[in-house]
Amino acid sequence: MKKLLCSLFLLPLLFSPVTAQDSQDGFQQGIKGFWEVITADGRFVARLDQISSVSQHEYVIDNAVRVYECTVDTVGGQTARFYFIEPVTASSSITSGSATMNRLKDVANKASNRLGTGDVDNLVTKHYPDTTHAKTSEYRMKNKATIGQIYDHVHRVWARERGRGEENTLIIRNG
Repeated sequence: MKKLLCSLFLLPLLFSPVTAQDSQDGFQQGIKGFWEVITADGRFVARLDQISSVSQHEYVIDNAVRVYECTVDTVGGQTARFYFIEPVTASSSITSGSATMNRLKDVANKASNRLGTGDVDNLVTKHYPDTTHAKTSEYRMKNKATIGQIYDHVHRVWARERGRGEENTLIIRNG
C-alpha cells in the first residue's frame, strides 16, 4: 500500500513539464532544429530553417525614449521583438521630471500588483492603433544587456551553428 501511494505521488513529477533544469537561467539544450527563448513573461519558439533575419538596433522615440531592440523575423511573417527602454539621458525621464516618473512608476506598480499583472517595467506597452503590430510577439526586458545576450544567442544558434549546436534554448527570468 505504501509503495502504491508513493508511486502515485511521484507519477505527476515524472510527467511535469517544468524540471529543475528549466528553472535555471542560461543556455540549455532544446528541441533539435528550433530556437527558443524563455522569459519571465513568455516564450518564443521558431524553427531554425524558418528564421529569415535577426537584428539588434537602437532608436529614439519622440526625443524622449531610447529603445534597444533585438528582432527575430521568420519566413511565415511572425516576428519576435525583445526590447529595453530608457529615458534619452540619465538625467532626464520619460515625463517632465525624475521625481514625477518615479512616483508614477510606484503608483503604477502598486496598481498592477493588485491586478496581478506584475511590474510595469516588464510590461509591453502599446498605444492603439499606433503601435499595433500584427504577427508580432513582444517582450519587454528589464536590463539593456539582455538585448545583446538574446541577439548573440540567436545569431550563434541560427547563423554560425546552423542548428548543429547543443544549447539552442535561452532562459532569462530576470532579464
